[in-house]
This record gives sequence, C-alpha cells and structure tokens, in this order.
Amino acid sequence: MIRFTTICLAFLAGAAPAFAVTNWAADATPGTITWEGTDGSGNSFTGSCSTFVADIAFDPEALDASSVAVTIDMVSCLTGEMQKDEYLPQEGWFNVEDYPKAVFEATSFSKKDDGQYLAEGTLTLRGQTKPVTLPFALDVDGDKAHVTGETTLNRLDFGVGGGQLASPDVAGPEVTVRIDLTATKS
Repeated sequence: MIRFTTICLAFLAGAAPAFAVTNWAADATPGTITWEGTDGSGNSFTGSCSTFVADIAFDPEALDASSVAVTIDMVSCLTGEMQKDEYLPQEGWFNVEDYPKAVFEATSFSKKDDGQYLAEGTLTLRGQTKPVTLPFALDVDGDKAHVTGETTLNRLDFGVGGGQLASPDVAGPEVTVRIDLTATKS
C-alpha cells in the first residue's frame, strides 16, 4: 500500500507542470470595469467600478485548468453623476449595506477565433447568483496581457432596481458591462 501511495504521489508531482497555468496580477484602474445603461428617458449613461480584486490563473494552452475570480467593491461603482451616485448604493439599487461585494467567477473557457475566447461563469450580485457568458479578446505580449470583453446583463435578474424601480420608465433593464484589463505575469 505504501508503495502504491508513493507511486501515485510521484506521478502527481511529475504531472503538476502539465496543469500549471500562468498567474496574472491585474492593474486595477478606474476604467477596467465599466457599464452602460439607459435612464427612464432612454438616455444612456455610463459608470465604472474602480475597486476590485482579481485572481487570474489563465493560459491559452491550458484552458481547462484556467480560472478567474473578480471581487468588486460595490461602493466603488459610480457614474460620476451626483443624483445617480446618491441612489446607487441604496437598498433599491445595489444595496451595498447588505451586499457590499459582487463576484464574477469563471472556470470554463473556450477558444473561438485567433485571440477570441469565451468565459462561462457566474455573477453574484445582491445575493443572486446567475450564469454569465463573457466573450473576450486576449493579446499577450511577453509578460503583459490585455483583455477586452463585453456582455449584457438584465439588472432585474439580480434584483437591481426591483419593485417600483423595475419599470423601464425609471431605467432600462439591460446593462452592458465592459472589461478593459491589463495584467502582468506574477
């Protein structure tokens, strides 16, 4: 039995490099995570989430071993418009007192075209966890990587602006989320 265990451990230790992926340290800048929505008049507005922590282990040659977890500080999600920014943290919208963080996690990736990928994961926002698909482009140049991606979410799926605030007369239900991230191998 000891010999079998030793052989298994040796095999796993020898196989570890085959499963290793590159870890990346994200540059957390205000424009990394942005969104665009529409107000009740149909006018578009934008916002950004400037404070987040990203745990990125990604290798185009080892997609099955890659993973991404991004934790967003919801207090940092602002539009730059005083009235909107006064309401966003409140209970009817992001409810940052009860739900201070949002988390995107992806462990399933596929390659589409040259430099084009698809991340399938979940987003937890306001205590609601829903599947999210994020198409993204990746450009790796030495120790630097640049990722851009975009997906559309329905805010009502996560209880953002529910009840009386669910009406399109208050805000459009669809929100486009954009990622423009630069990272360095760590």
